[in-house]
Amino acid sequence: MSKYFFIFNLAVIQSIKNYKALIGLSLFLLTCLLVFAHLWKIAATKMGAAHLHPDQLLWYIALNEWVLISIPDSQIDMEQDLRSGKLAYLLPRPISYLKSVFFEGLGMLIVNLLVLGAVAFLFTWWRIGTFPFDASSLIILLALGILAGSVGVIFQMLVGISAFWLQEVSPFSWIWEKFLFALGGLILPLAAYPIWIQKIAYFTPFPAILGQRSALAIDFSFSAVLHVTLSLFFWGLFALGCLSFLYRKGLKILNVEGG
Repeated sequence: MSKYFFIFNLAVIQSIKNYKALIGLSLFLLTCLLVFAHLWKIAATKMGAAHLHPDQLLWYIALNEWVLISIPDSQIDMEQDLRSGKLAYLLPRPISYLKSVFFEGLGMLIVNLLVLGAVAFLFTWWRIGTFPFDASSLIILLALGILAGSVGVIFQMLVGISAFWLQEVSPFSWIWEKFLFALGGLILPLAAYPIWIQKIAYFTPFPAILGQRSALAIDFSFSAVLHVTLSLFFWGLFALGCLSFLYRKGLKILNVEGG
């Protein structure tokens, strides 16, 4: 386990040194918050959710964007490892390739969450003028943000596995992002969506990663916290199972083709 902790620490150090990327992500986050802060009124009116308080919705959007932008593009690294032939050189190492990718992504995620979390929370607090969370709810929201981001990393890796068959991950990456935006409740809570969309969304991991977790800013309860936590653990374990299965299938292709 110390090997993976070393990979995690190295990713943290490299992410901190790459401060220009963090500045870029912070500016992008601020831009998104400014844009969505104005868009929500139009969207809420059209979808029958104009009754939602603007302060609550801005916090909802901030919690969504905070995690969404913090998740690193691990799938791109996996694609490059496969296309460049680097994966064949990494396999003989006495550590798991998937675990090394995950802990590297986790290190990047933690740094992103810390920096972007400070930006998102301070900006929203400044914009609204109130901070609606007490110490316990804030700690819970931060913990759920880390858990949701970790599940997001696993699903990004699942997208990266498609490189075994497609050579590039951009098609599945594009599909994943669009479903995450649409079914995750990026701008508005899923409760404002038509019932049929809500039913579809709740059979996917997208609400747990984004909307259900961020909806705690609108209606915080420990029963909702428990539901989101269990959903994230379920989808995380589900993604891990799929990842392990597809990785073994992919390695067989690599061996057959002499990669």
